[in-house]
Amino acid sequence: MQVTSEQERTAAASAAAASDLAADLYALVVYLHKHCNSDLFEAVGTLELSLTQIKLLHHLDDASSELTLKEAAESVHVSLPAASRVVDDLVRRGFVLRNEDAEDRRMKRVRLTDDGGAVIRRLNAARLIGFESFAQTLNHTEHEQLAQALATLLERRPDLAACRPEEAIR
Repeated sequence: MQVTSEQERTAAASAAAASDLAADLYALVVYLHKHCNSDLFEAVGTLELSLTQIKLLHHLDDASSELTLKEAAESVHVSLPAASRVVDDLVRRGFVLRNEDAEDRRMKRVRLTDDGGAVIRRLNAARLIGFESFAQTLNHTEHEQLAQALATLLERRPDLAACRPEEAIR
């Protein structure tokens, strides 16, 4: 089948619209990161966590079962020795448990503790405070339009809806 010039124009217009939308989303995300994260940064500073530790805690929180140390290393894109050091510190602080694999004692498995889960909830709550502050700056029309667009997207994308804060899940 031969592509017509009308199909090419439609494809080009669609690509341009997606690019424009991506640029607008980028602007929003950058603004939110720059102006709505002071509570998050304060919480991270108080907890004295590295970004790698935070990423690992999030991966463990999302995991349906314990991760091997190798899986943990791969999830945060660090070497096995680096992951071992990260896990050592998180174990020392009570945020993660490490134990031997039941079938292969050479393999170590890690999982989030209740205290580690509390850290994730604290960081998420701090992030949410910044977003709530931003939402309060919207006028009624902006609020309604954004709420409708997000409601449509969240209804169509359960993977996104699953990321809503626990207290906001309906």
